[in-house]
Amino acid sequence: MGRVFDAWSAELRQLTVEGLDRPALCDLAQDSAKLRAALDSFDSRAAIALDSLDDNGPGSAAMFRAASRCSQREADRRARRSAGLREMPTTAEALASGALSAEHVDTLVRAAELTSPAAVDESKLVSNATRRPADLLARDAREWARRHQSGDDLEERQRRCRAARRVAIFDNDSGMTVLHAELDPISGAEARAALAAATDQIYHADGGREGADEVRTPEQRRADALVGLLTGVRAERPGQLPVRHQMIVVAHADGTAEIPQTGAIPPAQLHRLACNSDFFGLVFSGDGRPLWHGRRVRLATDDQWRALVVRDGGCIGCNAAPSRCEAHHRIPWSGRRSGPTDIDNLVLVCAHHHHLIHDHGWMPRFRLGEGWRIDPPP
Repeated sequence: MGRVFDAWSAELRQLTVEGLDRPALCDLAQDSAKLRAALDSFDSRAAIALDSLDDNGPGSAAMFRAASRCSQREADRRARRSAGLREMPTTAEALASGALSAEHVDTLVRAAELTSPAAVDESKLVSNATRRPADLLARDAREWARRHQSGDDLEERQRRCRAARRVAIFDNDSGMTVLHAELDPISGAEARAALAAATDQIYHADGGREGADEVRTPEQRRADALVGLLTGVRAERPGQLPVRHQMIVVAHADGTAEIPQTGAIPPAQLHRLACNSDFFGLVFSGDGRPLWHGRRVRLATDDQWRALVVRDGGCIGCNAAPSRCEAHHRIPWSGRRSGPTDIDNLVLVCAHHHHLIHDHGWMPRFRLGEGWRIDPPP
């Protein structure tokens, strides 16, 4: 069997890519992606066979780590993927054919762990995954899992994660102090929102993008913000906390609730969070706070921002967190067409995809059943 892989390796080494034009290189990349998916499928089949052996030997994670010298985290991820595929034949076939990547499968396996393998394997998630980038599929999977989990399931997951919380602090070989924390999803979302807000305060206290007294990298600002939160020393910033750095919890009409980028939360946790939170009713038409402003305002208001977080969840191009996003006018505010600051003319995009839209001709488009996405130029 090893001769097969030796022949493939030799043939790939002989392929010439120099001098090829863009379409040819893109075709090669697609072929390579299919081959990589086939190899991931083969690895999973081997792992399933290994874990089925009754010989008291080490499991598939040890096999992956020894065979490829990968990290323990990557070995565990592959073993988890393989265990999930054992009960998901449709997903396994899609991976083997190259219709899905290993990233897609990992997302589907996580959804199966929250609900059931059969439910995911028989759902539209699998077929939708063949048309969706893996990072955007994660958003679809969270929404699907929210609709298919019971309150008891959510309570049990929260209880399990809460019981497993831990923090470790130690010094590494370089003399740096390392703080490692593992938190339950709700506590993690609260901590992430607090850290993002404190980091933003430092950014503005330094003078923002222009005229900063001290030039700090984003990582340095985040580290200083964490120390400030732990020690109680906060950077002063006048004015109200921007809505993009607030933790938003979305309560649905069916009684379920979720934190964007985190997932569904148990009803009891929603009640706990409601004790010290502000409530905003968001509407897209009819009565309520106005979300259509025409050209009276240029920047998205706080109400529009909350609505965008509820609708888009994050960047429509890569699912980056709302705190890293900007509200983009699909029809530009300035220029010949003079687009309005209306909710149906706004989408959330990260700085990278905002740059692709304005400078490289990428275009936000709406797909029925998929929501907003960003397509490259023809």
